[in-house]
Amino acid sequence: MATGIRRDMHLRQDKVYSENNPKAVKDTKSSGIIAPRRPVLNDISSNLQINQNANQKGKITITKPTIQITKPTTRLASNLNRTTTSVTTKVKPSLNTSKTILKVNSGLHENVSNIPKAIVRPKTVGLVKTYRGTLTRSSSLRNKSVVLTESQKKEQEWIAACKVDAVDKSDEYDPFLVGAYSKPIFAYMMTLENQYVIKQDYLANHKYITASNRSVVVDWLVEVQQEFQIMQESLYTAVGILDRYLQENQNVARNKLQLIGATSLLLGCKYEEIYVPEITDFVYLSDNAFTKDEVKSSLVDVFRTINYSLSRPFSLTFLRRFSKVSGARSSQHSLAKYFLELALIDYNLAHVKPSEIAAAGLLLAIVITNDPELDDNPEDINSLLSLYWTDVMQKHSTYKMDELISTVQSLAHLALNAPEWKYKAVYKKYQSAKMGRITTSSLLSSPAMKFIAQTC
Repeated sequence: MATGIRRDMHLRQDKVYSENNPKAVKDTKSSGIIAPRRPVLNDISSNLQINQNANQKGKITITKPTIQITKPTTRLASNLNRTTTSVTTKVKPSLNTSKTILKVNSGLHENVSNIPKAIVRPKTVGLVKTYRGTLTRSSSLRNKSVVLTESQKKEQEWIAACKVDAVDKSDEYDPFLVGAYSKPIFAYMMTLENQYVIKQDYLANHKYITASNRSVVVDWLVEVQQEFQIMQESLYTAVGILDRYLQENQNVARNKLQLIGATSLLLGCKYEEIYVPEITDFVYLSDNAFTKDEVKSSLVDVFRTINYSLSRPFSLTFLRRFSKVSGARSSQHSLAKYFLELALIDYNLAHVKPSEIAAAGLLLAIVITNDPELDDNPEDINSLLSLYWTDVMQKHSTYKMDELISTVQSLAHLALNAPEWKYKAVYKKYQSAKMGRITTSSLLSSPAMKFIAQTC
């Protein structure tokens, strides 16, 4: 039965193909139809014509074949190109339809107002009410006609009673920026940074690890972050994990420090990234200083040592908040980011709270961008910094200006000596166009920067 069906199909194909292409060649072996054979070389050689004058000079001219392409016209285009003096003829309908088909002579000149109403979008007045606004929960809360649930009523009452600050008023009902919750969120983050404190000079009791060893590993982590093109949040989280682990474990061998650094960055990527780099990539970038199995066992060790907690906040999060509160420009925010990454490598700033480093970095960036030449002629550093440390910044950062002077001076000293520093990863990173070529700015060597860093 199946053989008869296949034979019948081949007979139908032979019949159809022979009617359409009488010159087709039948393939007897496969019982199918193949395309007519044509020599490719003959087709190419036919496009090459030798000119008699050019032949005398030994040159060959090539003429390109001309191909005429007719552009199809759509229904809308034919309606737009219809002339006003069009001739309409009726065509006899076919057996399958009773509609009358119109043939129209198309032209190039016509007024748009003569377009038939059949192709004009119908008006929706009274049918569909146009919705204006965003499709968020905030619009339903503001709409009095919507019946709120008990949880929504309690939330609305809480938002009305929390007294949102003026800087967050525009984001009060934004579902992403959640301005109504920003104040308790950052209060909780400051509680977390007090919970996960890095002690000052925590490497003093280590037998094998020194401050320069830590700086070398963090400098390498910055290079790995650029190589993998991962987020800066992963880098900040990794440095925090590294410091917390070294603070708890004082018996880390020096040849295992790079392994701990790679493990910390891998944990940071697992916490912050969507696509995490492979373990083999870390092994490759370390020039096979450790194996894949060592990374797996180190992951368990590091995670257990930090008590399975990755929620320690970092300075970049506070910087974003302080930049919004102070109304800082993008150039000032980028300068402050550069100062914060320099602080990651410096062991002397490892114990400083992330919020304090963020406030000091932003204050330094604001000062050197507003008064780089010291036109105000300040008497000392206190009088210079007090000009730009506003009450709003003090309220949201919870730091007085006197508490930030030493950190500001340390950051200024780092930025001033960064070109000669032996840890070049951050300096080269901010030389790129992607980072705005910040290290080439004259502000980093301005009189204001030197004045701030002179007593450090």
